[in-house]
Formats: sequence, C-alpha cells, structure tokens
Amino acid sequence: MPIQVDRSVVGKEYPPFPVTVERGKIKEFARAIGDLNLDDRVGAASAWGDVIAPPTFAVTFREERADAGALLRDLGVDISRVLHGEQEFEIFRQLTPGETYLCRTKVVDLYEKTGKSGPMAFVVRETAITDRTDEIVATMRHVTVIRL
Repeated sequence: MPIQVDRSVVGKEYPPFPVTVERGKIKEFARAIGDLNLDDRVGAASAWGDVIAPPTFAVTFREERADAGALLRDLGVDISRVLHGEQEFEIFRQLTPGETYLCRTKVVDLYEKTGKSGPMAFVVRETAITDRTDEIVATMRHVTVIRL
C-alpha cells in the first residue's frame, strides 16, 4: 500500500536561522567543486573587494541547532523513502566572508507524479537568504522526492 504525505505542510514556514559565512569554508567548498580561483589578493582587487562564495555555496547552509527531521515528520514519511531531487539558486548579490545572513525556509508546493519505479511526491521548498538589512541576497529552491 502506497504511503501518503501530509499535504498540510504546503505554506509552512520553518524557524529562520542565521549563517555566518567563513572564509575557510568558502575555500573548502571551492576546492571540493574544483574552483581554484580563490586567491585573497585577487579577491581584494575584484569589484567585490574580497573573495566571493561560489554560486552553489548556499547549499551548505544548515541550521545547526534545528531538528533536521522536522520536514520529514511534518510530511509523515521515513528518510528511507527520500531522494534529493534538484536544487537551484538565484543570486542577487554575492555571498562574502564575514557576513551573517538569515535563512527563511517555506514549503511552497507538493505534487505527485508516477515514474518508472511508481508514484512519487515532490516537495518544493524555497529558502530566502537575507542580509542584516533584510534585503534578499539569494534564494534557493529545493526539490525533495519521496517514493510513495
């Protein structure tokens, strides 16, 4: 019998959490993705006046104190049924070291499709990343796939 997901999660906002971007973490991430263009001198001479985070760096933003299973519990599903579907980023301003940003995540959609392996639910979340003046710096869109 296929499992059901709790559709009432659409529209739910999770508690905001701050993230401070660390220079060393930017460099670690850049090395991991093969971006070796993070020389501090080059960054200082750039239009931004410092190194900047690669466009997908925000994928590392996690709430250290939050319960990572909250979304799964809210959906009523087990992690063994979950897959990372896709992720996209919209960058309005570069993420820079030393800055603290506030991340606000909201479930914006939940839809079902049937694939070769059977029915699946797709949960779409958006995370707004704002600076200390509450201006949006970037947004992330996450799609989580659940095998039903």
